[in-house]
Amino acid sequence: MKLAGFNRGLLIAISMVTIIIVIASQLYFLNPFASTWDQVDFSLAVNRFDLMAMQPHFPGYPFFILGGKILYPFLGNPAEALTMFNILAYASSLFPIYRLFRKFLPNHFSWLATAIIFSQSYIVIMVNQPMSEGTALAVFWWFVWSLSLAMERHNSSLILLPLGILSIMLGTRLSYLPFALGILLLFFWKWKNGLLTVKEAGYYALFGLVFQACWVVALIISEGSLTGFIKLSLAFTSGHFTDWGGAVETSEISFLKRSSIFLWDNILWTGIAAKEYIIAVIYLCLFIMLGVSKGTQIGHEARKPLVNLIYLLFFSYFLWALLAQNIEKPRHILPLAVLLIFYLCFQLFANRIPWFITVLAVILLGFQTVKSVELLKTEAAELPAVYQMNAYIEKMNEPVILYTWEETRVLQYLHAPYTHKRINTYQLFQMETKYYQGRTVLLTDKVVKGFVSQGGSVKGKIKKLKSFKSRELYDPVYNEITLYKWIDH
Repeated sequence: MKLAGFNRGLLIAISMVTIIIVIASQLYFLNPFASTWDQVDFSLAVNRFDLMAMQPHFPGYPFFILGGKILYPFLGNPAEALTMFNILAYASSLFPIYRLFRKFLPNHFSWLATAIIFSQSYIVIMVNQPMSEGTALAVFWWFVWSLSLAMERHNSSLILLPLGILSIMLGTRLSYLPFALGILLLFFWKWKNGLLTVKEAGYYALFGLVFQACWVVALIISEGSLTGFIKLSLAFTSGHFTDWGGAVETSEISFLKRSSIFLWDNILWTGIAAKEYIIAVIYLCLFIMLGVSKGTQIGHEARKPLVNLIYLLFFSYFLWALLAQNIEKPRHILPLAVLLIFYLCFQLFANRIPWFITVLAVILLGFQTVKSVELLKTEAAELPAVYQMNAYIEKMNEPVILYTWEETRVLQYLHAPYTHKRINTYQLFQMETKYYQGRTVLLTDKVVKGFVSQGGSVKGKIKKLKSFKSRELYDPVYNEITLYKWIDH
């Protein structure tokens, strides 16, 4: 497809304007809340980094916390400082995304594709949370670009660039470890084309280990000793997904059901469409058009290394996220969503496509941008469900004790004036309630479900007080909390 100069300029202008709108909205609607266990871990670490106190939890995410510490004096709110660092880091990813597209696409399509990825609604709202996903995703794009750059250049010393960026990425989010396979592909590509010997590969591998050691050794020093660091890591990994109330519901489902949730709910419906029907339909149409497109391929052979790299990164992380991550939290699939959108745009716009596909892509960009702004505004203004529950209990004006699951971490962060504690077993709860005869005993629905899963009988012993709701897209686990009163004591 050939566009007139004016139309090409208009396409670039539209793309740039939407990018500016998204960044301006992220900055204006800065999310001030730390509403989940992990978000509190990160926020507390901005003031005092202490792995033993889970500030943050293992493995520490030192580069992300460092960014928050740098910005904290200017904002005063640790959650806002981390969110701001995410926004700035994510904005930097515009360069590598654009450069990856520009290798094989015209300038106007490169800008359009970059804007579509950057404005993707679910990614945008995840960036605006005090979690490491936003920064990690930005570093991931720099990593992919550096791998592509090292592949196309004959200078083998450029291998150091992706090795260094890999260290930053893993020091930001260790769960991105499967992407390290990209380094192996780079070594193989260089060796296959006679640009790297086995001996040289060994030297570069050592450099890679040194780069990783920079942040790992720093964490060991902060912990005090290697033994303490190892014990802490084992304690975290052994208990991270085993306690009821977290991943218990997903650990008991069949693999087929898990795969269905992972593919449809997490990647497609949430990750790509942001639970918006119009956006989902447009993406579906574009994928169908890609499948039936028989247009002339532009630089098909030249594109092979980058396409193969995308395949490797996608499928390696796909298996990791499916088998080893908590599928209750769709945020774990962010790299898969962006890689799918990247592949769609890269392959679609590399063909000589009819004009209506370009129009459809612009419509998609418009809908995503509008939806992103709407979600950002709500995210910054709407009290999370746990904040609502805390306000409700504070107004009860009576001595209470609240039993929770992960909510108690947020209540600690909010300095809740009433007694609250995390409870794991029904047996312990029965023993403890004997000592709280003068207090109103409250339980959250996660605790009640946990008791029932352990064989505890709660029928006729609880009374529903109130339910608190916020948007599921922001927090799929604790977006709805029901508060119960224990009446059997």
